[in-house]
Amino acid sequence: MNDSPRTSMFDERTRAPVAAVSRINAPKSSDVLAEDLRARIRSGEWPEGMALPAERDLAAQTGLSRTTVREALRILEIDGLIQIRPGRGGGARVRRPRGDEMTRQLELFIWGRNITAEHLHDVRTALEALGAEGAARHRTDADIADLIAKTEAVEANVGNLRRYLDANVDWHMAVVRASHNELLIAVMEVLSNAIHQATELEAFDSDEVRAATLKIHRAILDAIVAQDAEAARRRMTRHVSAARDLALPPAAAETVARAAKPAARRKGKRK
Repeated sequence: MNDSPRTSMFDERTRAPVAAVSRINAPKSSDVLAEDLRARIRSGEWPEGMALPAERDLAAQTGLSRTTVREALRILEIDGLIQIRPGRGGGARVRRPRGDEMTRQLELFIWGRNITAEHLHDVRTALEALGAEGAARHRTDADIADLIAKTEAVEANVGNLRRYLDANVDWHMAVVRASHNELLIAVMEVLSNAIHQATELEAFDSDEVRAATLKIHRAILDAIVAQDAEAARRRMTRHVSAARDLALPPAAAETVARAAKPAARRKGKRK
């Protein structure tokens, strides 16, 4: 007989379905080169202002085509890590990203993701408190002079709502800048502009509200001058929280209130 048990078992195995192999996505050579160059810049191995090797030299060193090298350099240029100047004496040089580049990206993120006013104010409250604390710790004499001038500008424009609100934004940014925290300053510039543009003027069209604002501004300024970081943080938190309650639409405020009540009840039960 030709069909032995061994032959039948072998035939069954050959007819069994073969397991699928996952698709392999190999990175582009330009992306690999860009990441290598990016790591050298971020580590400080290639400092700001240093000229990168010419395209033909990078191609010779890496074994890649000049087109691939050009694509990698373009990626770094978009990242803001190098500046490319054409022509004789030009080429690519390392540069530090500017704050306005991050500002544009954050503005696009807020717009593209439709970030709500409630979330903007939540982040602002936390960051402005941090800014006031940092200002009390790190302010210079020049910062104090600027803060005094910005405080007086708010007070001088109290009779004109739009100019008052513009001066108020300048005051808040002066506090943040006095912290000398570059990342915080860049983020707050975006948040302040976004909140200011979305603010309903009527919410602050009140003599009582503006009088309270002038008073708390002076209290925060006093804490910063005295380098009392805890008082500066506490007073700024109270000030920005009050502005948040005024600026948020009633529906959003009710949602926040409803969300807080169960937590308050649970807290009471634990006592």
